[in-house]
Amino acid sequence: MLARMTSQLLPPQRVAIVGAGAIGCRMAACLELSGHAVTLFDGWADHISAIREQGLEMVERGVSSRHTVRALYAAEAIETVDAGNFEWVLLASRGDDTQRLLPLAQALLAPQGVVVSCQNGIHEFAIAQALGVRRTMGCSMIFGAKLTAPGQVTAIEGEDTMRVGQMVPDGSVRTEMLARLLNKCGTVTTTGNLMGYRWTKLTLNCMGNPLLLLSGLTGAELHSQAPVRETMIAVAGEVQRAALADGARPEPVLGHSSDVWAAPGAPYNPALHEALHHHGQLLGQRRLSMVADFEARGRTEVRDFNGLVVRKSIEHGLHAPLNAWVEKQVTALEAGDRSVLAGGLAPLHALV
Repeated sequence: MLARMTSQLLPPQRVAIVGAGAIGCRMAACLELSGHAVTLFDGWADHISAIREQGLEMVERGVSSRHTVRALYAAEAIETVDAGNFEWVLLASRGDDTQRLLPLAQALLAPQGVVVSCQNGIHEFAIAQALGVRRTMGCSMIFGAKLTAPGQVTAIEGEDTMRVGQMVPDGSVRTEMLARLLNKCGTVTTTGNLMGYRWTKLTLNCMGNPLLLLSGLTGAELHSQAPVRETMIAVAGEVQRAALADGARPEPVLGHSSDVWAAPGAPYNPALHEALHHHGQLLGQRRLSMVADFEARGRTEVRDFNGLVVRKSIEHGLHAPLNAWVEKQVTALEAGDRSVLAGGLAPLHALV
């Protein structure tokens, strides 16, 4: 369920962004443009030093701009920053760093402050367990960026949309305030179905990101092949069934509801094939975040994508063999076993 679009800005706020990766840095630049006091926290020393010395550079449509944001090395954060000083803590780290960074996020929060997950995957549960549901919010986004050098982020042209909400809507104005905070980052809408949007984005991540990594194809190439599309639809069906069993109400994925994606004959549904083919054309040469993570760090968020689907499926007495295969293959690749690339996606398609 989608609520109103916001056009008003929020008065200057104290904002901490934990995780100065591509998304965190692009958000920092946008927030600085709105007049907010932004502090970035990250563990990449060269990156933090560059921002301290020269400001944060953002390149958008070939135009460079510099932004004054405070930048701190995560290890020194607690000693350097006044605890309890931030009204908003945006968690923009990789998903597998969430547990490690939660103590820092908690220490930074002002008494009435909230932590907002701006991550891929569904990490609101872990945040709420540490801080409570009233101090946990989420931002499900399509928002492209890449780090091109220490202290420099380049915006990727495309759809910049954000849907923000609370885990348990309580009728407060916090969701509207968050939408106003992020106003200059793109088109921001509020929702009472945050988890539904989370599962929708997770569906796209599970059927796209790892298959791009394991195949070596571009987005357009991957989505152009009918057998691969059949596989993707079957992966998505497992995600949707896990979501429904978990009590979520997923929003439509590429214009189609859970019932369509989770249907027994879904892999052969012409409408889903057409939707995926069109989506691939929009992606073009892009290979998405998992490929970039693996190339930069040798690890990925597969445990928070396909792995979460497997765990939720087991929890609810379901089976998710395709997502289990994907998690196993990507995990082996992270461990240095490049032989998993030799078979391509044919063994996965055999499970459909």
